[in-house]
Amino acid sequence: MPRYPHKISKSRFVSGAQCQKKLYFDLFRRDLKPPVSAQQQALFDTGHEIGHLAQQVFPGGIDLSPKTYYDFSDAIDQTREVIHKDQQTIYEAAFYHEEVLAALDILHHENGERWAIEVKSSTTVKDYHLQDAALQYWVMQQSGFSPDKFFLMHINNAYVKQGPIDPKALFTLSDITAQVKEMQAWVTEQLPNLKSLQANQEPDISIGKHCADPFECDYKQHCWKHIPSKDSVFDLKNARGREWDLYSKGILHLSNVPDGYNLTPNQQLQIDGVKYEKSHIDERNIASFVEVLTYPIYYFDFETINSAIPILDGTKPFQQVPFQYSLHRVNAPGESAEHTAFLANPLDFTEKGGADPLKSLINQLKTDFQQKGTILAYNAVFEKTVLKALATAYPEDADFINQLTERFIDLMDVFKEGWYYTPAMQGSYSIKYVLPALFPELSYDNLAIGNGTDASNTFLSMILGSFTGNETLTRKQLLQYCEQDTYAMVLLHKELIRVGYQSDEDE
Repeated sequence: MPRYPHKISKSRFVSGAQCQKKLYFDLFRRDLKPPVSAQQQALFDTGHEIGHLAQQVFPGGIDLSPKTYYDFSDAIDQTREVIHKDQQTIYEAAFYHEEVLAALDILHHENGERWAIEVKSSTTVKDYHLQDAALQYWVMQQSGFSPDKFFLMHINNAYVKQGPIDPKALFTLSDITAQVKEMQAWVTEQLPNLKSLQANQEPDISIGKHCADPFECDYKQHCWKHIPSKDSVFDLKNARGREWDLYSKGILHLSNVPDGYNLTPNQQLQIDGVKYEKSHIDERNIASFVEVLTYPIYYFDFETINSAIPILDGTKPFQQVPFQYSLHRVNAPGESAEHTAFLANPLDFTEKGGADPLKSLINQLKTDFQQKGTILAYNAVFEKTVLKALATAYPEDADFINQLTERFIDLMDVFKEGWYYTPAMQGSYSIKYVLPALFPELSYDNLAIGNGTDASNTFLSMILGSFTGNETLTRKQLLQYCEQDTYAMVLLHKELIRVGYQSDEDE
């Protein structure tokens, strides 16, 4: 039994501020919590790495991390001891008051002042960061160790990596002392309700917008089990409050949305698809779209990493850095598509590499693209953004890259504008929905790597040396995933040509 048993920690406090039922589940029904996903684990791993880097901004501290995160008793006692011994810096200092625990990332003493410092992997101060910090300030104050200043240490998005990471340049200190002091009355008001939760009394709280604010709740699947798994009002695209208005009226399924309800044109397409299996094909606009495309046509897609801690010199935190692309090319109407691809060597993103991976990518782009022809992408703004960053980083190649950027046309526009819609798209214009809706034999569900996040995290793990699988096989799977994106565009374009040709025949 811990000497200092706690009901509330900073993470539990933020959970309770979001929803008391969420905190109740954290305390008493963790069996309802789904396993940690690979994406969540990647975020946790990044958070740990950022925490270690942040300590280097205030080096020479003593680490009081507990042996187990279920018992902070030793850390609490040791924190009190080392503070009284005038230890300048402490990592994971622990404070306790009336069943409330605060474990601070960094406690630092500077010019006679006590600084409390929380480390976050974001680039800005967010509201839930202030809730977290306010709770810690309250515990420190109540236990007799009030901080003179409270800082949030977060990522400096203007930092550009050149050589080894410079922690003092990577991070920014934001003074949030005034904000957390102003929130002390609110913390005092919240705590009794949160501490009073009992195992046999689940709070009676209905679902609401709080279920996703500030985070998607881990227990949503449990609380939302009364919501239809498909075509619920919460599947209404770009709903902008309409979903909650419908829910408040007792309407759960899109098939029950009343005629005449205020909807956008695209939402009406979605509702008509659910109610009447109705498709919509705007042949004239599709024909106009197809007519402006010039051959050879290139179907292009990037995959990127966007690490909080920059990997390559010349890049910033969270910058989309390409490591892979797929390219299909059709030289003339009716001809078969030719495919090429690029996939970098992960070692080239490290000191062990023998080449600049981005320069290698640019050089292959020069081989794969001719000086004319339309470049089709799905959500082309992403590819154009990546290319513009490359043009800035490699001015000697800027003319070539900029002329590529100017040739892009966005294939997504056809589906985003609702010119081609079928019920199987479920209101979405994402290629992950559009492709299987039009070509049911093709699905991303059948791929070992089936989405961009998994592709990015997988390649990043190869760079960082944490990858544990078969790298040769996984590289093939990365190539297969990216190739499916561009092959999907080839098929979608063929279908649009068929529809546009039909429009010409009708005229």
